[in-house]
Amino acid sequence: MEAKIFSYKVDGVKLETVSENLKISKSFDRKAIIAQLKDTLKDENFKVDEQSLDYKIIDGQLYIEGLIVENQEKKSIGLMSGK
Repeated sequence: MEAKIFSYKVDGVKLETVSENLKISKSFDRKAIIAQLKDTLKDENFKVDEQSLDYKIIDGQLYIEGLIVENQEKKSIGLMSGK
C-alpha cells in the first residue's frame, strides 16, 4: 500500500498569551478543519488516514500531520454453493 506524509498549517489557529504561564487559541471547529484538509488533499487514488492524524504546535501555530494512503479496490469473494 502506497502512502504519503503531509503537514498542514491551520491558518488562523494560533496561541495567544493569556498570562506568563498560559497561552490559548481561539475556538475552532475541528471537524470543519478535517473536512477542509480532506478537500485540499483529495486525489484520485489517495485519501486521508484519519487514524494517523497528529496535532502539533510549532511556534504557536497549529499544524496537522499525518498520512494519506492509496485507495485499495475492495475485493469480493464469491462463494458458490451447490445443491
